[in-house]
Amino acid sequence: MNFLQFQESAKQGLESARATLSVFTGKELRLDAVTTDYVELSKVPLLSGSPEDVVLSSYVTFSGDAEGQLMILFRPDSAQKLADYLVPELFRSLSPDEIPSLLDSLMVEVANIVGSSVLNKVADRGGMRLVPTPPVMVRDMSGAILGSAMSYSGTVGNQVYVAYIKFSLGDGKASFEVVFLPKPSARKNGLWVTK
Repeated sequence: MNFLQFQESAKQGLESARATLSVFTGKELRLDAVTTDYVELSKVPLLSGSPEDVVLSSYVTFSGDAEGQLMILFRPDSAQKLADYLVPELFRSLSPDEIPSLLDSLMVEVANIVGSSVLNKVADRGGMRLVPTPPVMVRDMSGAILGSAMSYSGTVGNQVYVAYIKFSLGDGKASFEVVFLPKPSARKNGLWVTK
């Protein structure tokens, strides 16, 4: 699969996720900007800012005709903006110490929709079967999360594919990154994206 095919598939998946989230919540969401590109492996831990910054990260592992991970990185302020927009009434009634666990749970659902939508479009385009697992949410320093994911995937080469997403929400914006980390074995099945 070449870069343009993958880019188009990823954008279609993100649009599908946007539409699904809008229907589920009754809220209008717009994709303001979807920028897709390769990022050098050495810069992956910097995607969400400083490697010491705490982020929410969803891991969606996939198997089938190819294996790997799709990671979705939410900065806490973007996750909170998205949650406040999608279900404002829910968070108003909570005490401050109750918010993090509910926010994590909501972001798992968002990540499940985004991850499944992107993987389904990529699989359709590549004529393959990719089976995602339910996402796992981790709250940790971005450098630790991304370093762990890169070692899991056994990524080879010096770049990985990243989609930067900005959702437009009524009065503000939420942004997050999607990092696609196929295992090297994905190359034989045509999933390895080349420029």
